[in-house]
Amino acid sequence: MILYYTIFLISYILCIFDFVESRLGKLCVYLAFCTFITLIVGLREVGIDNDSEAYQDMFDFYRTSTVMQIIEGGYGYVEKGYVFLNKIISLAGGNHRILFLFVAIFTALLNYIFFWKKSSYVFLSILFYLSFFYLYRDFTQIRYGLSAAICMWAISLFLSKKYFQSLLIILVAISFHNAALILLLAVFIAKIFKNQLWYILIPIPCYFIGKLLTLQLVFSLLGYNADHMSIYLKDESAGSASISMVGYCICLLYYFLMNYKARFIDLNSITIETGNYYYKLVSIAVAMNFLFINISIFQRFSFIMFQFCSILIAMTIELMANRIRERYLFILYYFLIASFLLFYGVRMINEDLVRPYIFSFL
Repeated sequence: MILYYTIFLISYILCIFDFVESRLGKLCVYLAFCTFITLIVGLREVGIDNDSEAYQDMFDFYRTSTVMQIIEGGYGYVEKGYVFLNKIISLAGGNHRILFLFVAIFTALLNYIFFWKKSSYVFLSILFYLSFFYLYRDFTQIRYGLSAAICMWAISLFLSKKYFQSLLIILVAISFHNAALILLLAVFIAKIFKNQLWYILIPIPCYFIGKLLTLQLVFSLLGYNADHMSIYLKDESAGSASISMVGYCICLLYYFLMNYKARFIDLNSITIETGNYYYKLVSIAVAMNFLFINISIFQRFSFIMFQFCSILIAMTIELMANRIRERYLFILYYFLIASFLLFYGVRMINEDLVRPYIFSFL
C-alpha cells in the first residue's frame, strides 16, 4: 500500500510549487506528476480495485456484441457511450488493459487540463482531487469518473454562454454514466435560487430530513421491491456526512469572504461569476448528501457537483490572500488546509477500496 501513501505525500509536498513564480517550471512539475499518477491508474492489475474484474467481464461481453445488440441494449448493457468505447477498442485489436489505459488517460486529460486552466492554486486543487476522488473514481468507477470529468467542461462551456456545446457535452457525459443527468437539475436550481444566502440555508433542513430517510423507505415510495435491491441496502451508510461537512465549510468560507468587507471585489469579473456558480453547485451537492445521508448510492449524483470544490477551494485561498497582509500567516493558512486534505486522503487508503499495487504489464 506504500505507493498510495507516496502519491498523497508527493502531492502534498508539491503544493510548494503553488508559490513558485515561474509558470514554465510549475508546468513541467505538474505534467510530470500528472503523467505519473495517470499511468499508475492505467497500468494497474485487474483486481486491485473493486470494479475492474466486472469491467473486464463487460469488455469480453461487449467485444462479441453486434452493433444492433448494443443499440437495443438490455440485460448486461450499460450506457451506450461506454459500451461503444469497449467495442471500438476491441475492433482495433485492444483488450481490457488498453481500455483501462485509454480511460485513465482521457479522464486525466480532462481533469488535469481543467485544473491548470481554472485554478490559481493548481497543486492544491489536484491534492483535493486526489484526496476525495482518485481512489474512488479513477481506480474503481472508471466510466463514472470519465463522465464526471466531462461534466466539468460542460459547466465551463455553459458559463461561457456556449449553451449548445454545453448541452452536447452533457449528453456525451450521460452516454458514459447517467448520473450526469443531475447537472440539468442543478442548473435549473441555480437559475431559480439566485440569492447566495439560499445556498447556506438549504443544506440545514436537508440534514434533518435526511436523518429520517432510509433506503427501504425510498424504495417503497418508488414502488421497488427492497429484496430485489438488497445489494444497495448493504451499501447504506452515513459516510457522506464528513464529505458534506467539508463541502459546507468551504461554502461558508466562500460566502463569508464574498460578503464581509469585500469592497475590493469586482463582482462582475468572470472569475467571481464562475466562483459564485461553483459555490452554488457545491452547496447543492452538500444539500443532496445531507438529504440522502443514509443512502450512500446517491453520492454518485452529488459528487458530480461536489468535484467543483477542487476549484472553489483555490478561489477561497485567492480571496483570503487579499485579506491577509502578513505573508507567513497566509502560507500557514494554506498549508493547514493542505494538511487536512493529506490527512483525509491517507484515511481513504484501505483494502476495502484498493489492494496492494501490481502493474498489469509485468
